[in-house]
Amino acid sequence: MKSALSLALISMGLISSCGSPELNNTQLAKKASQSAVEIIRDEYGTPHIYGEDNYGVYYGYGYAIAEDRLYQMEMLRRTVLGQVSEVLGDKYLSLDEHIRRSYNLADVQRQLAEVSSEERSLLEAYAQGFSARVEEVLANKNELLPLEFKENDFLPKQWQAYDVAMIFAGAIAHRYSDFSSERDNLALWQSLRNQHGEEKAWDIFNASKWLLDQDSPTTVPREGSIELQGDKLPKYLNTLAAVGKTSRVAVNQNGEFQGITNDPAVAEDFETLIANNGFTVSAEFSPASNFWSVSSAKTEGANGVLLNGPQFGWSLPSYVNGIGLHGGDFEVVGNTLLGLPALLFAHNNKIAWGSTAGLSDQVDEYILKLNPENQEQYWHKGEFKDFEVWEETINVKGGATHKLKARKSAQGMVMIHLPEDGVAVSRARAWEGKELATLLSWIELSKKNSIRDAKEAVEGVATNINFYYMDIKGNIAYTHGGNYPQRVAGHDPRIPVPGDGSYDWLGMRPYSENPSVENPAQAYISNWNNRPSADWVAADLWPLTWGRAHRVQHINKQLESQATFTPEEIWAINEKVSYRDSSLPYLLPYLQRALSKSKLNDIERAALKTLESWDQNWLADEQGNYPAAAAIAENFVSTLVKNAIHDDVGDDFFYLYSATGYPTVKLGPSMLVGSGTRALIKNLDALAAQQEPIYDFFSGQSEQVLQRSFREAVKRLMQQQGLTVSAWKVPSPTMEWVGVNFRGVPQAAKRPVVNIAEYANRGSENNLFIARGDRFEAYDSIPPGQSGFVNTAGEEDPHYRDQLEMFLQFKYKKIPASKDEILQSKHQTKRLVINK
Repeated sequence: MKSALSLALISMGLISSCGSPELNNTQLAKKASQSAVEIIRDEYGTPHIYGEDNYGVYYGYGYAIAEDRLYQMEMLRRTVLGQVSEVLGDKYLSLDEHIRRSYNLADVQRQLAEVSSEERSLLEAYAQGFSARVEEVLANKNELLPLEFKENDFLPKQWQAYDVAMIFAGAIAHRYSDFSSERDNLALWQSLRNQHGEEKAWDIFNASKWLLDQDSPTTVPREGSIELQGDKLPKYLNTLAAVGKTSRVAVNQNGEFQGITNDPAVAEDFETLIANNGFTVSAEFSPASNFWSVSSAKTEGANGVLLNGPQFGWSLPSYVNGIGLHGGDFEVVGNTLLGLPALLFAHNNKIAWGSTAGLSDQVDEYILKLNPENQEQYWHKGEFKDFEVWEETINVKGGATHKLKARKSAQGMVMIHLPEDGVAVSRARAWEGKELATLLSWIELSKKNSIRDAKEAVEGVATNINFYYMDIKGNIAYTHGGNYPQRVAGHDPRIPVPGDGSYDWLGMRPYSENPSVENPAQAYISNWNNRPSADWVAADLWPLTWGRAHRVQHINKQLESQATFTPEEIWAINEKVSYRDSSLPYLLPYLQRALSKSKLNDIERAALKTLESWDQNWLADEQGNYPAAAAIAENFVSTLVKNAIHDDVGDDFFYLYSATGYPTVKLGPSMLVGSGTRALIKNLDALAAQQEPIYDFFSGQSEQVLQRSFREAVKRLMQQQGLTVSAWKVPSPTMEWVGVNFRGVPQAAKRPVVNIAEYANRGSENNLFIARGDRFEAYDSIPPGQSGFVNTAGEEDPHYRDQLEMFLQFKYKKIPASKDEILQSKHQTKRLVINK
C-alpha cells in the first residue's frame, strides 16, 4: 500500500479528475492496478461511498469516518485496547488495567487470522482508508489536525485490520454483552442473611430480583400463562466465599471516568450516584434503545413503518454516523454506532433492519479455590490446574512502563485474584471467541434481500442483540439474537457458582430456542429492552428485572389506540412516549384506594387532586421547572420506597433500591422504573390479586404505608415550598451533549453543545423507514451532527451541530438512497484512486 500522499486524490475544485487521453504501456499497467472511490456528501455531510468493488467501498468507508471523527475514533481505539493512559496520563491507568485484565485482546488477533481472505480484506480496506486520511492529516497538521490532538499533545496513529475488529468488539461485545451483577447479588444476599437469617433473606432477594413472572410485557406476544416454579435456594449458596462486589468502571454524573470500584472511595461515590440518579448513569447497567414497527395490516398510506430509537446517551460528537455504501456487494444506506464497519440501522431497498440491546444473560461468574501452595493454580475437576498467565505492558504518559498479569481459567478470564483470601473469580462469556464472527454476520445482513435470509445471516451474531426486520411489502419480524449457555441443573444465574467444574456450562442452547416472531396477529412489534418472550428469564443485572411496570407499555398503549396508522402518526408516537411517567400509572390506583380510607386535610386533598389531574408528562415550563404534580410524584415515590424497603435491606444495600428513575437528577441514556418502585408494584399487585407475595415489604400494612408516605411527602413539600400546592415545583436537570465515551474517556474538547432544562426519554437518534411496496423511504436525525471536527483554531466543521435543532423539535431529514437524489441537492464530491 503506497502512502496517502502518493494516491491520486482528486477533490472537486482542487485537483482535476481528467487523465491523459493517450497512455503508454506503463501507464496502462498502472491504471489496471488502480481502482476509483468516490465520496459524495449530501447537504448534511453524510458520506455516500461509491466503489468499484467491496475493497473500494470499505476503503472509502474508513477514509470518511477518519475525516469526520478522527479524535473520537482514536480515543475509542485506545479505550477498547487499554491504551488511554499512554496519551492522557496516569488518571486512566486503572481503566487500562481493568481492560487488560478483563479481556483477552489477543484472541481477536487469532480470530482475524482464521477468517477468509475475502472477509479480512474488508477490515483491511477500512483500516487502509482510515490510515490514508491519517497520513494526510499528519502532512498538513495546521489545517487538518483536530484540536483535541493539539490540546493533549499527541498525534493520531495509522490503523490495522485488528484495530477495526477491536472497535467492534469493544463497542458491542464489551459494551452490551458483558455486564454482571452476580457478585453484587451475592453480597446483598449475604448481608440479608446476616440481618434476617437464610430463609427470610432468600425471600427478600427473590422479591427484589425475580427471574420470571406472568405480567411483564413481551416482544413476542404472550399466548396464555406460563408455569412458574419458586426460585429455590441454591444448594451451593452457603458455601460461597464473600468475594465483595463487582469491580466496574465508575463515572461521575457528567459521565467522566472516576476510577474502578475496587477502590473503596470510588465505590462509595459511585454507589451514592446510583442511589440518587439510578442505574442509567453507567454503561455497565443502563438499558438502551426502543423500537416499534407496524405491518401492512396496520398501516395507512404505506405498506409498513419501522421506527428505531437507539439510546446511547447524549454524546459529543454523536455516537452515530450516517453512511451510504454503494458498490460491490453493497447497496445500503443508514447509520451505525461509533464508525463500526457494519450498518446497524439501515436498508438496502429490499429489507430494512434495526436493533436494540437484548440484555439477556450471557455471562456467569465462578468462584475459584486457589492452591494454598501455589497461587497460580486453582481447583478444577479434582485437581489443581495452572492458570493461563501472560504479562500486559501499559505505557503511561510522563511515567514509567507498567506491567500486570492477566489470567484465564477453564471458564474464562479471571476478574479478581485474591491470594490472601485463597479465592479468585473468573467470568464465562457466551460470545467470547466469536466477536469477529458477530461483526461479519452483521456485515452479511446488509447484503440480504429477504427477511428469511436476514434471519439466517444473524444466526452468526453471538452477542446479545435484538434484531428487527421489515421488507418493502410491509412484512415485519423480530429475533432475539445471541448465544446463550446451557447451564447445569440447580445453577441460579443470578449468583456466582463454584468454579470446581461441577457448574461448568454444558454448551450453548440451540439457536432455535431464541425468541422470534414474524407478522404477529397484533400487526406490530415493540421493544424498550423488555422481556423477549413469556418464558425467557431475566438477566442477573440489577436494573433488568422485568415486571408489569415497564416503559414499553407506553409504546404498546399508543400502538393499540388505533386500528391503523399513517407514517406520520407512527413517528408522532416518539414524542408522545418521550416524557411519560413510568411509575405513577401503576402506583396511583393503590394510593387512591388507600387514601379513600383516610381523612385528609385541605392541603393533602389539594395535593391528591393535583396528582390525579396530571397528564403524567414530565414537561418543564419556560423557567425549567416541572409542575406541582411532578414534585408530588417524586417525593411520594422516593418516600414510599424508603418507608417500605429500607428496614428490610439496611443501609449498605439500600442504594440499589432508592432511585425513583425520575428526571429530577441527571440521567443517562434512558429513564426507567426504579428498582425499588418495580419491586413494590409487584408486591402490591400480588396483594390486590389476593395472592401471597414472594415477600411483603409492607408487612401486612400496605395501605398504612401508602398513606404515611403520601402525608410525609406533602408535609415535606409544604415545609419547603409553602402552603400553595399549585406553586410547588421541582427543577429539571439540564440535558447536555458531553464529550466522553461509554467508559468516561474524553472524545472531544470541552465544548457543551446545548443545555436544555427538560429530559427526553428517547433515542439518541431516530430512524424512520417506510415500506412503499417497491422501495423504502428513509429518514433520520443524528444530533449534534455528522462531523466531530474542530480545527486547531477552534473552528467547527459546518456539520458539527447542524442536526441539533431538528432533533430537539422531533423532526428528521431524508436519507437519499440513489446517486441522483444526492446530486440533485447541495453536495460535495471527493475522488480517491487506490493504488493496489
